[in-house]
Amino acid sequence: MKRIVIGLSILVVVIAGAVGYKMLSPGSSHGGGLLAGASGSSGALTYVKASPLAVPPVGGFQLTTTDLGGGPVPLLTIPLDTWGGYAALFAANAGLNPSKDSLFYKIGHFAVQLVHVESATDQLAGYSSGKYPIIWASMDSLPLLRDALKADKRVAPKVLGLFDWSAGGDGILAKSWVKTPADLKGKTILTSSNTPYAFFLLWYLAQNGLTGNDVKVVWDDDGAKALKLFKQNGEIAAWVSWTPYINDCLDPKSASYIPDTRLMISSKDANQLIADCYIARADFLQESPKIAQAFVEAMMEASQEISDKTYADMASFYKLAAPGAAKTMLDDVHVANFPENKMFFDEGNSIGAYKIFILAQEYYKELGVIPQGTTYEADQVLAPQFLAALDKAGLFKDQKNTVLNSFNTKSSLDLADLESSKVVLTDNVELYFDPNENTFDVNSDRPEFKQNVQLLDKVAEQTKFLSTTAIELVGNSDTSMQATLKAQGAQAYADGAAELMLLSKQRAEFIRSVLIDHYGLPPNRVLATGVGWDNPLDPSDQAKNRRVDVKFISLQQ
Repeated sequence: MKRIVIGLSILVVVIAGAVGYKMLSPGSSHGGGLLAGASGSSGALTYVKASPLAVPPVGGFQLTTTDLGGGPVPLLTIPLDTWGGYAALFAANAGLNPSKDSLFYKIGHFAVQLVHVESATDQLAGYSSGKYPIIWASMDSLPLLRDALKADKRVAPKVLGLFDWSAGGDGILAKSWVKTPADLKGKTILTSSNTPYAFFLLWYLAQNGLTGNDVKVVWDDDGAKALKLFKQNGEIAAWVSWTPYINDCLDPKSASYIPDTRLMISSKDANQLIADCYIARADFLQESPKIAQAFVEAMMEASQEISDKTYADMASFYKLAAPGAAKTMLDDVHVANFPENKMFFDEGNSIGAYKIFILAQEYYKELGVIPQGTTYEADQVLAPQFLAALDKAGLFKDQKNTVLNSFNTKSSLDLADLESSKVVLTDNVELYFDPNENTFDVNSDRPEFKQNVQLLDKVAEQTKFLSTTAIELVGNSDTSMQATLKAQGAQAYADGAAELMLLSKQRAEFIRSVLIDHYGLPPNRVLATGVGWDNPLDPSDQAKNRRVDVKFISLQQ
């Protein structure tokens, strides 16, 4: 199906996340741009820069009423663009119109009216004016929304809960001459937004020592035009894209197949990075806390009640051809239930709301979208008390967290057979080893070993973000004895090569044990091998050759 993209001129909104239509909401990680048209769709490429969010006029929130039989009840109007992640909302409403059959009425004695509003600008304007007390946004956009709406406390955004995670719908395609992520430095990247710096892209760049300022960005919010531009313009190194365009580019049977293209990373690998939340105005929460509490409870219950009726309702609402078309919108989405929401709000979760907020804020400061010296705390935008109340009441104990163990254990772990196209991150992790040693003291105060631990911290964090990847640890040894052993004859050379091959593998095995025992990484996701002296980095600095390289390899097809 055709995918429609419109968003705000704010920031991040770059990528989309579902098979089918998707029109983006305020601050969405799936969004586009306020301006119509494209930069670079013809002629010379026009590069863009990030800009802050322009805030629409602010007013007090409004709750109308409706009579479902038995007297008027509060009516909450919620705008929706076309997106599969709303499935639980349709299930909770038990139809397209306000109804006594809805979970909202049964739990909280209020009604919900779903309205089709594709324009993200109109959604934000409705939120700001008070017409829509609840809308949705990606978690990574909250620092920008918090900064833009700080002048009026009434509209301060508060995250009530998690709708869904993008789980495969977003990705970064690259031309074959981009051998590693580091090769993106100074290159042109195509996005779907006139403001280029999506959180997914910024995060990916950061993992490879780059920032949004290290790349040049052009945009086109029309997927078909963007695909053509990516295919025909040799200046463009990568495209932050979405399904179905990702599939079309990579499928040899597709008319849109681009032979020299590979998928560098997708949200199937980083499957908890792009998190879509429902946010509420602060004045609404203050004046209608019971409605907010019932809303959250209804959403948690409905996450387990998505059915064929839900797909039929979605198809009717979005004017799709058939319920099956609505069902496919969830192929690249994971609708979050109660225990998954709890995990998301856990301050200790390395991929949760707190961490995403902090990371995003730092990226935006680096770009200058949020002023340097400004710091917002995640607690200022999170409202976990509603989930906490459900937990205290002992509700939803039968629901299971299905994303904790999302690693694809059925995939092959024979990394020697995996193609280089499956490498999503590559780091030359120069972990220092003393000559002839295969371990080091992780608690040592030596600067070299302290740096080793800092690098391992990063590796562990990346592994937790990339939930469907395996780590290949490749041990290396120095080449200082190579010439001497060669002069001693073929046997001495072979014996020396074998000995150092073993030493290099022992170094990789040591790092593997640290990652498993100290950082708690699953053993089946960390593999170790050694290549001896076959891959030196610097013949004049042997310390750089006594190292372990790290590769993150996607096990998704």
